[in-house]
Amino acid sequence: MKTSRSLLGALLLACLLISRAFAAAAPAITLAVDATDAPRNLLHVQESIAVAPGSLTLFYPKWIPGEREGTLLWLEVDVTIRHRTGGQKSLDDFCRAFCGGVSGPPALKPYTFADVVAALKGVAPHDWQALLTERLQSLRPTAPMGGIEQGGWRLVFKAEPTSMFKSMEAVFKQLDARHSLGLVLKADGKEDGAVIDVVPGLPAALAGLAPGMKLVAVNGRRYSADVLKDALKAGVGKNAPLVLLAENREFFTTHEVNYRGGMKYPWLERDAAKPDLLTKIFSPLVADQAP
Repeated sequence: MKTSRSLLGALLLACLLISRAFAAAAPAITLAVDATDAPRNLLHVQESIAVAPGSLTLFYPKWIPGEREGTLLWLEVDVTIRHRTGGQKSLDDFCRAFCGGVSGPPALKPYTFADVVAALKGVAPHDWQALLTERLQSLRPTAPMGGIEQGGWRLVFKAEPTSMFKSMEAVFKQLDARHSLGLVLKADGKEDGAVIDVVPGLPAALAGLAPGMKLVAVNGRRYSADVLKDALKAGVGKNAPLVLLAENREFFTTHEVNYRGGMKYPWLERDAAKPDLLTKIFSPLVADQAP
């Protein structure tokens, strides 16, 4: 039986702690959710944000925020601790100090952002306040990649998916083109080609595609995932746009998508110029044991 490290759980717990520390200063946000189309994997959400009079700018990062940013943040913290201590300490030491304690019944222990920063300083010297403030309060169009890059790896994009990406698409029955066209499509029977999500600012959204639509043709051919992939591959370096015919209830609309980069899937590639910390971080804490 293999005992894997509980890093992810620790990351999420620590992220939750800091998120709550900032919650008191955040503006009130109200969400009204209409789940009428939930069987089609669609939720209609109306968001209300309390703001003061004046101009307002809303940012939506292209990499789709929220799902993994906390993990990436605490991965960066872990890598920074390892660098600052010469590999002698890690995020595990912070979790033991901050989340641990004397065994006993549950107890309510209030904390502040300053407490989190102080606990990190007790593990490794660094300007943790500046790092966490930057990551938690600033806006950027891309994911925070400091932990991956300083951990000896880099993000690259290739035309073929990783085995994990293939498995995810098969399990969720989706075609994930977020990193190319900027949309996710259903790949399941009658719902094949239904638009699940689009990324604002990327080609599909700029062409007018939106969740709730369904692709029925690609460059004049009946839609299928393979037809779309073939069209993207054939369009690399060409001047002609990708022409998509979409169905939206009883209406049909044509969308010219100005994209010529082919399919793109994220890969992690080893950077030999830096020590490989990610492999150490995700290795089991305890060696294999006989059942």
